[in-house]
Amino acid sequence: PARGAISDRHSSPPDPDPAAMGSALPASPLPSFRELYAKHFAFTWRSLRYLGVESQQLDDAVQEVWVAAHRRLADFQGRSDIKTWLFGIALNVQRNLYRAERRHSSLVPLSGELRSSSPDPLLEREGREAWTLVMRFLGTLDDQRREVFVASLLEGLSPSETAEVCG
Repeated sequence: PARGAISDRHSSPPDPDPAAMGSALPASPLPSFRELYAKHFAFTWRSLRYLGVESQQLDDAVQEVWVAAHRRLADFQGRSDIKTWLFGIALNVQRNLYRAERRHSSLVPLSGELRSSSPDPLLEREGREAWTLVMRFLGTLDDQRREVFVASLLEGLSPSETAEVCG
């Protein structure tokens, strides 16, 4: 080519080689925020609960996790699993709550008399799910085994009482 002319082979930079970029790209395309929320909401809720976030702060803490996830989703580079990333956000939220509690530790806690008398919705749901599993299991047993199971495990009869009642 003439001096100063640009040849075709130098007119545009080459496409980057994804293998050469290493882990900078996520292994698979990122899910939408809606998909991420639907799939991992329960995980973040449980994680915060297991990390010790009190039930009265739990809903707000979960919301903080998802606000942060929404804000930072575009920056997620896929260097870790999405659940690991969400757990890290949850851990930061929990730590921030604990720091705030230490700063405000001079506040007087509410008395137990002000607690709601309604049962915990999570415990209610878990109880219904557990009962559904028990009922399904009972449906698989023959009559004799069902009687023994109900008498001993559900009704708490002793082995001798169960034997006497069930024959």
